[in-house]
Amino acid sequence: MAIAENLSVASAPSTDEVRAKILLVDDRPENLYALEAILEPLNQELIQAGSGNEALKQILLNDFAVILMDVMMPGLSGVETARFVKERDRSRHVPIIFITALDEDIESILEGYSVGAVDYIRKPFNAAILRSKVSVFVELFRKEQQLKQQALLIQEALIREAERQRVQQKQEFEQKHLLELNEQLENRVVERTTELVEANREMESFCYSVAHDLRAPVRNIIATSKIMQEDMGEKLGPEGVEQLQCQAKSARTMATLIDDLLRLYRLNQKELVREKLHLSKLAKKTAADCMKHYPDSTWALEIEDGLYASADKGLIEALLYNLFDNAFKYSPSGGVVQFCKNAEKGFCLKDEGIGFEMAFHSKLFKPFERLVGNDYPGTGIGLAIVHKIVTRHGGQVWAEGEPGKGSSFYFTL
Repeated sequence: MAIAENLSVASAPSTDEVRAKILLVDDRPENLYALEAILEPLNQELIQAGSGNEALKQILLNDFAVILMDVMMPGLSGVETARFVKERDRSRHVPIIFITALDEDIESILEGYSVGAVDYIRKPFNAAILRSKVSVFVELFRKEQQLKQQALLIQEALIREAERQRVQQKQEFEQKHLLELNEQLENRVVERTTELVEANREMESFCYSVAHDLRAPVRNIIATSKIMQEDMGEKLGPEGVEQLQCQAKSARTMATLIDDLLRLYRLNQKELVREKLHLSKLAKKTAADCMKHYPDSTWALEIEDGLYASADKGLIEALLYNLFDNAFKYSPSGGVVQFCKNAEKGFCLKDEGIGFEMAFHSKLFKPFERLVGNDYPGTGIGLAIVHKIVTRHGGQVWAEGEPGKGSSFYFTL
């Protein structure tokens, strides 16, 4: 059985077969029953928690698509509970919708968003709107689970195919003369490589399709927020408009993350074509283009002349853009950003920004890993793209830094 046939058998369950878990947190049983009645039509698994501590216990045992949590609770408040939820790796990405019967001030609302809330709803609320918002996050969760299951099935299919070919090759080796086998091995390697490339393309196509499908519900959130601001702005008042704006901002952040993931997947699809590049000129142009996104800041650029490399122009432009964007993002206005070549370490981009602890160096180039809080924009994908591009060129990339004293990113091609 060929790899493609294995993959056709290893199809992931549809999203209709995946039931999401929704956590309802409120110290009043009547409120929990009301929420359960509103969300029952979604046909998902609803789990109740009567306090912040009980909610944390449930989060240790389950993976939730979304959490609906009362703000005012005895003991651990909703905000305090949310803070503990976001500190845990397994649950930090779970969306939280706060529900309150009080007129919270802007500072309290912003505090809720700062600990990871994606929405803030006052009682009494519209049941249809609440159910619609929850359904969006349920759909996102179900598609994510489908993606994980599909990836696991593909991996199992590849392992089975690899084992089948290993046994086949062993039998052929025992049956044929060594010289004849060596002649056949070269052709077999080409065939196997082609099959693995095709399998990888199928997996990338699937991942691209899922990421593309995630755009629709995110766009719906942004569009709904805009419509409500335009049509109901006067009724909602300044605080309500502020909440919708925060919701739209969170959705746009998610849309940016999806776009970055798609760019990361496309790196494997682009054919690498090496040519002689004038890196100095390319760096100056890329830095100028990147700096346009920071109109309120300026930096002193020092780009060494006479730098050349044999590499793919499109990929290197993306590499330089992400490195310059990283430098500008974390460097104070007026600082120096330098691009040069070190005789021993290769090409280098230095900044005078916030720097980082070398103990966390291994996390820099992993997707979604960020060494800073939410005070700085970004999705945690930029340096992962840099690592992917350098790896495709057969090179290495690493960084050196110190908190408060800037960072230096080195790469070879």
